[in-house]
Amino acid sequence: MRITIRLTTIALVVLSLVGSNNSSTSSAGGSFAPAPIGLSSVTAQGATKLSSAYTALTKCGSGMTKKEEKEAEEQGQDIPTRCKGYGGYDIYIYYSACSSIFTATRGEESISLAMQAVGWKQKAVEWRMAQVDGKAKPFALIMRVYEYGGSTECATGGKITGESLIVKGLKGYEHIDATVQVKGTPNANLKAREIADKGFAQPKP
Repeated sequence: MRITIRLTTIALVVLSLVGSNNSSTSSAGGSFAPAPIGLSSVTAQGATKLSSAYTALTKCGSGMTKKEEKEAEEQGQDIPTRCKGYGGYDIYIYYSACSSIFTATRGEESISLAMQAVGWKQKAVEWRMAQVDGKAKPFALIMRVYEYGGSTECATGGKITGESLIVKGLKGYEHIDATVQVKGTPNANLKAREIADKGFAQPKP
């Protein structure tokens, strides 16, 4: 009789444990829900690898074909400089009587960057890149620009009075548009990258 009672007790304990496990599983399944779409996309963007690439402004060629160069020379026009960029973009530098005009150009798309002195000091342009389908593609660029005291002959003449970093978004990221003053901003380059990367993560307007 005692053996029977003990066996019955053990059976009741086992059934109790099984019932407890089943109710825990059911509870977890009932409380689980897929992440909201917005949260899911933010997580995906947060996991996107971001990096930098650079275009040297000291090793550039002509922005014209040989035929265009000949025609420009005959008309007394300046020949623009073309510096190879990324994602189909190139940095073009056009010249006026006393200034250099920087643009980022891809086909018919042209993004105005800055007007600088003819003897501009910039050495490179930084591109912020994002891994898309296994390839690094640019979404913004960072460029150092100078402010000038100006002269009676030219607005970009005279002494340099200020220095800043411009942050410009490329196609699809036009909402990225900021300026970081170099003086008074610790790690100005890092700050400019943070602005670009934050704009990449933000929903496009």
